Amino acid sequence: MRIVSLASGSSGNCTLFVSENTRLLIDAGISKRQVLQRLEKVLGPLPRIDAILITHEHTDHIKDVGKVARALKCPIYVSEGTAPFLEPLLTGSEKLLLFKPEKGFQIRDLSIEPFRIPHDAAEPCGFLIEEESLFASINKRIAVATDLGTVTDEIRKKLLHCDLVMLEANHDIEMLINGSYPEDLKQRILSDIGHLSNDAAGQTLRYLSHKGRLRAAVLMHLSKNNNRPTLALKIVQEHLDGTDVSVAVAPRDRMSAVFTV
Repeated sequence: MRIVSLASGSSGNCTLFVSENTRLLIDAGISKRQVLQRLEKVLGPLPRIDAILITHEHTDHIKDVGKVARALKCPIYVSEGTAPFLEPLLTGSEKLLLFKPEKGFQIRDLSIEPFRIPHDAAEPCGFLIEEESLFASINKRIAVATDLGTVTDEIRKKLLHCDLVMLEANHDIEMLINGSYPEDLKQRILSDIGHLSNDAAGQTLRYLSHKGRLRAAVLMHLSKNNNRPTLALKIVQEHLDGTDVSVAVAPRDRMSAVFTV
């Protein structure tokens, strides 16, 4: 499976997954123009996309979901609790497919398991994505867990059997505390329904490297004002010292490298 982050940050989020038979987008929080241009760089002109999966209703994740779905002629998968918040962005011509957190479903050769994450949204979800292949002794599993204030024991258990984890590393705590944000916003970000710090991401990935089968991680949703890619990478790599886990950072406002699992 190949994965490319088209954008990852508070200005917009969108990630492409390509398996042997399936092409998925998770979120559509950047403009339709940006989505189509970046997809064309990876997939060529008139790209086929089989579905868009939505994590939650914040604007940086759903900004152009209706326009993107109509342009690509693909269905939108969204949780029952999140679906009402998409209505202002839809015309009624889109195909909306509802799912329940913790209840898996299939899209072509990909098994999708949405799971609950703690964030200040209606019904926010992360996703476990597994490619079913007749030629692999162990199917590869990827997790997407962004926009979460804490990593619960239940989430850790779900991530244990993942080869690649795309995990939020939103902020450096000292930069946030000493920064210019209003105090109430700082407390919201630091709360259990806010966003993960670099250290929290590093601690989680170290646990997964020792207890699970983690081989690679991508740091997602870095703050423009309260983090730096080099700092996030440094802190997480310090937590992973002595392991063989490779780490990369997804850029906020441009495409990432292609990650292969």
